[in-house]
Amino acid sequence: MASRLTFEATTDVAYLELRPTGPSDVLGPALLLETDRAFAGHVIADFALADGRLVGFEFQRASACLPADLLMAADRIDGENLERRLDQRLGRLLASARSPSIRSRDAIH
Repeated sequence: MASRLTFEATTDVAYLELRPTGPSDVLGPALLLETDRAFAGHVIADFALADGRLVGFEFQRASACLPADLLMAADRIDGENLERRLDQRLGRLLASARSPSIRSRDAIH
């Protein structure tokens, strides 16, 4: 599967999807990657809760840290990304509240 880059201009967030996720997939844990002062944005690595594999990278303040031609070529999803990521991350919280084994594994990360 080829990777897919999406861009949501309303929140200035780009997402590089490395493997597809569905509506029922729960993301977690997410890792905020270190940045230096020369880098204008923030990068978050998303992992699937079910198998721990890397799912994709979220670029916050994308217009400041990614080339404009790359963002112009990205699939525009204005208004969709924020709701989907929120649902996936809230799903992780709900899943961990129901399962003690998930809670203890998350405490390690």
